[in-house]
Amino acid sequence: MALKSTYQIITQHNLIIEFHKGTLDVDSYIEFKKKLFSDKDFKPGLNYFIHHKNVTFLTNQTDIKKFVTFLGAHSDSLGKRKVALITNTPNQVVSTTIYKTMQANLNQEVEIFSTDEAALNWLIPKSFSIKDLNEILKILFAEIN
Repeated sequence: MALKSTYQIITQHNLIIEFHKGTLDVDSYIEFKKKLFSDKDFKPGLNYFIHHKNVTFLTNQTDIKKFVTFLGAHSDSLGKRKVALITNTPNQVVSTTIYKTMQANLNQEVEIFSTDEAALNWLIPKSFSIKDLNEILKILFAEIN
């Protein structure tokens, strides 16, 4: 299944929630990021909650390096940020771990989580409830189904 992706920017919590489903290849993910970066509500310094639990990564180390290079070219517009990658399969953990290792110079903190709640607490402790997050994830899931 081709990659289907959507997002919501929640400015009052300085947060982007991304939701992905299908097979993730580097070029489709870069195109998604370009769309996100052009959103009128996008601004430097937003934190990211990236839900990869419904994704199969079709990437290798070269692809991940290509993505890191793409982000590096946009680092001024991204600003300092936290990125929570939510995973639940070995395929997802391997790709996100390689990314975490390669992205050291991108002015971001990256952590990998297996639960939505742990990721949310790391990103924005106490200011946004897991109930709110679950409601948004349901909406985003419906958008790509």
